Amino acid sequence: MNLIEMKECADEVLRLFLQTMPDVPFGEDDIVFEFVRNADIAKRAIELCQKYCPENKLSDSQLRDLSENVFANALIGREKSAILILIDTKIRKMDFRVIVFHELMHVMCSKAEIDGEHFIDIYGTGTPFDTENTTYNGFVVSGYTIWSEFIAQYYALKMMWKAVYRFSDVAEYVFKLFRDVTITEIINRRGSFSMLCAHWLNCVDAKETLSQLRDPDFFVSDPKTHAAEFKSALYTSLSTLYTQLQKEKPWKINEEFVCTIGTQFAYLTIRNSQLLGTDLEKMFLETQ
Repeated sequence: MNLIEMKECADEVLRLFLQTMPDVPFGEDDIVFEFVRNADIAKRAIELCQKYCPENKLSDSQLRDLSENVFANALIGREKSAILILIDTKIRKMDFRVIVFHELMHVMCSKAEIDGEHFIDIYGTGTPFDTENTTYNGFVVSGYTIWSEFIAQYYALKMMWKAVYRFSDVAEYVFKLFRDVTITEIINRRGSFSMLCAHWLNCVDAKETLSQLRDPDFFVSDPKTHAAEFKSALYTSLSTLYTQLQKEKPWKINEEFVCTIGTQFAYLTIRNSQLLGTDLEKMFLETQ
């Protein structure tokens, strides 16, 4: 896709988003697509933040992540929001549509997840909001990171792929993401977990495969996943997300729900129960 095609496709996805998603809290004129080269993405992100969301201060780690790992990023303002997109002539149109829809979901959820407020305006994005209970704080921050990426990708796949598939069709990819959950950096673990949940719960047999998690022979290809605690946490996480998706407005969330996701994710990433003390707290208090 050339730059003109990318711009036309982004506008097309935006119009489709506004037509298909219910109660979207913004209009076509409230979204600004900004296309940049990789070398300019951090600098342009700072400029766009100053213009549309001056209260959002990008950290050095966030700017580094933008330059090294991110293809697109939503900078969400109280009025207009900017979606920063890398210019990539090799990207497939189908993949690009999913990415744009994903970023639009971030904008929608941030404006609609709590009536009149944004979840991170209350709970923060990585720094303690409750110094008396820092471990709990870590669970909430981690849970929100996982949830926000999950819900964005879930709807992006659902609305853009338009494909009917079974768990067996994506099992190899899902199992790869499971391995990432245990061996990569913490922020990448969260991303991998969000993606595997989004792909899993988009399967037409999602409910059926969830019940298989209670089968002692499930995941026989990887003995490490046979731990009762691991499978219980995985089942609880997926079931919690599945139940949330059955609601009329799944993007509506509260603190208890987000903390549940963060807590179960902790069990998924800890192989030894002895790490449930200081090491666990340290993991989940890492800032993004």
